[in-house]
Amino acid sequence: QSHLDFLPEGHTDFIIAVAAEEYGLVLVLVVILLFMTVTVRSMYRLIRERDPFTRLAGTGLAALFGLQALINLGVAAQLLPAKGMTLPFVSYGGSSLIAAGISLGMLLAFTRSRAQGELSDIIRRGNR
Repeated sequence: QSHLDFLPEGHTDFIIAVAAEEYGLVLVLVVILLFMTVTVRSMYRLIRERDPFTRLAGTGLAALFGLQALINLGVAAQLLPAKGMTLPFVSYGGSSLIAAGISLGMLLAFTRSRAQGELSDIIRRGNR
C-alpha cells in the first residue's frame, strides 16, 4: 500500500502503517511495548513521589506521551479519525521531535531518584 501511495502521509502521520507493512507485526508490537513501558514505568515512579507538583507535572507529561502514541496508533489502525498527530520519536518532523525530546527530558528529571527522607526527619532538621 505504501508503494501505491494509498497512505496520504506515509512518512509522517502513518509511519507505523508503513513499518507494519515492511517489517510486520513484531516491529509494531515492539514499538507499542516501548511506548507502554515508558508510560507505565513513569507513572509507577511518580506514584511514589512525595512532592505534589512533581507528581502532577510528571503524570501530565507521561499521559501526554502515552496518549499521543495511542492516538497515532489508533489513526493508523483506522479506529480514530486522522488528526495529523505524529508518533513521538518515530515520525518525521523537526518540531515534533524537539517537543517530544523536551517533554521526555522533563519527565526523566521528574522521575529520577532523589533522597526523600521521612517528613519527621525534615521537620526535626529544620528545628535545629
